[in-house]
Amino acid sequence: RLSKKVILDSNFLLLPLNLKIDIFREVEKLLAAKVEFILVPEVLNEIEKLIKSGKPSISRKAKFALQLANNRCVKMNFEEKPLKVEVDDYIANLAEKYGYIVATADMKLKKKLRDKGIPVIYPRKGKYLALEGYVG
Repeated sequence: RLSKKVILDSNFLLLPLNLKIDIFREVEKLLAAKVEFILVPEVLNEIEKLIKSGKPSISRKAKFALQLANNRCVKMNFEEKPLKVEVDDYIANLAEKYGYIVATADMKLKKKLRDKGIPVIYPRKGKYLALEGYVG
């Protein structure tokens, strides 16, 4: 069986500490499949910025997220993100182009993805993850 590819955005990687859930196991359970978790360089940059940004509580969460990402995610270099393109739009474009699923806790991004017909995994009611959209 082929594995599903899921792009994680930075706020989704921060969920384990906020919600105390194993996002990787929960996503695999939700999709009932082997999952390849994809990390794009821009998301990595966002997390590294959070680590440096100061606030100890945020920095600590971001360090943990980075550790998780390094352990479980495949870092993929796609075409460069154009300068004027927001990271959210870049993620949406990659997901659309390659047929990936996106995992996010950002409701604005979720809406953008759903409008394009891209399947989205997002946190719902506390410790639950939900999937919206068709996954073939």
